[in-house]
Amino acid sequence: MLGGIFSGKKLNLEVDIHSHLLPGIDDGVKSFDEAIEILQSFQSFGYRKIITTPHIYPEVYPNTPEIIREKFAVLQKKARSYGLSLELDYAAEYFMDQHFLTAVKSGDEILSFGEGHVLVETPFYTKPMIFDEVMFELKARGFKPVFAHPERYQYLEKDLSWLRSLHQQDIKLQVNLPSLEGAYGEAPRKIAKKLINESLVSFFGSDIHRAEQLGLLRRATQQKISKNTSQNNELP
Repeated sequence: MLGGIFSGKKLNLEVDIHSHLLPGIDDGVKSFDEAIEILQSFQSFGYRKIITTPHIYPEVYPNTPEIIREKFAVLQKKARSYGLSLELDYAAEYFMDQHFLTAVKSGDEILSFGEGHVLVETPFYTKPMIFDEVMFELKARGFKPVFAHPERYQYLEKDLSWLRSLHQQDIKLQVNLPSLEGAYGEAPRKIAKKLINESLVSFFGSDIHRAEQLGLLRRATQQKISKNTSQNNELP
């Protein structure tokens, strides 16, 4: 199951679609040893597949598919040397700016997961004016946009109607599991729960950056949810 489904009482998670486990290229883990520690914990939690998604944000984290592939190859080799049975893959978390829009329009390589899903984030305080254009261009190229952690954006705290409209447009919403434990504050926790209760959540992700977050993540995976989501996608 992609990103997790509800089993009726608690989350049943098998695949994590959002993590930062490639050291030295964004604000994620600091070393491969830390990445391995996190992967070992994911395996003990019952996950079967982890998709790591480094930031691509040219003004802050100027990563490229080549940089990500090179780092991922090292991580995969180390994971095998530790005997981990987890399936590993990579994509990216794209920051929505003019650079990204230009890349999509130009036909540049866009890293995706599953059947063409592309993880996209926005600034936390302001909705980008190019949002609709980016989503249109992604869809025009056959991609399936996934809006990362909408519960965390302050510009959405007072009105969720726009998120409801995105769901109707088949733009997937991905909630961070730590939000359910209040990791980012009370407002994101409430919004995450509301999105879940309205069956608007398609995917869950850990968005893990540090081994110190593992305890919080484990508690989040034990959350009991009273209402099902509409999430029923599967990865090949």
